[in-house]
Amino acid sequence: MLSDLLGWFTGKDANRRKYPRKRKPYRATVSVDGGLTQKPAIGLDISGGGLCVLTQEPVGRDEFEVRATIETRVIRMRAKAVWQDTVSHQGKSVWRYGMRFTGISADDWDAIIRYTTDKPVAESNKAQDELVTVRMTPDDANRLLPVALQQRLLQALVERRRLAPLQDNVTPLVQYFYSGVVRHNNALVHRLTIQSKVVGPEGAEIYETRFVFDDSGQTVQVLN
Repeated sequence: MLSDLLGWFTGKDANRRKYPRKRKPYRATVSVDGGLTQKPAIGLDISGGGLCVLTQEPVGRDEFEVRATIETRVIRMRAKAVWQDTVSHQGKSVWRYGMRFTGISADDWDAIIRYTTDKPVAESNKAQDELVTVRMTPDDANRLLPVALQQRLLQALVERRRLAPLQDNVTPLVQYFYSGVVRHNNALVHRLTIQSKVVGPEGAEIYETRFVFDDSGQTVQVLN
């Protein structure tokens, strides 16, 4: 779920301001065996959603581990190639991979955000409080949020009387607003705001409820 949601989110024009792609070469290595064998690579750019690297030979897999040296910090991540090609670099043919993250620690992700926004990598990060929020269309929500997770979120609203009881064949009066990945209690989680409407005899009341949930969708927490 993490890669699909983050890939959708960072691809939105409105969020490119929040996840800028810093184009500056950096040292890197790639590995397909859990880090036992490191092969040299050159990083071309990096952002909160992914990175681009050059390798001297084809990696042989679409998903693999990358270690990037950003300033003095070594950042370890797993990423999946969304495109690849061959280019000429210093007169030699090399392989180029455009990748999106599928696994990265909260601290390392924070460091990337600081690096790409020209802040000291060692500085504590408050980006989770400043994230851009993007409205999801019904198709986006149905494609990216598993049905079981949607049911858990909506039922939490019903229990708080922020949504009418769920009924078959009746579309809930909700809108989803996704804010990307944030660090919460030393873990990377998704942040989602649901705007819900309850229609009563005296009119309609609108509520906004913030949730965070892990990548499996099993651990859900209501923030307000």
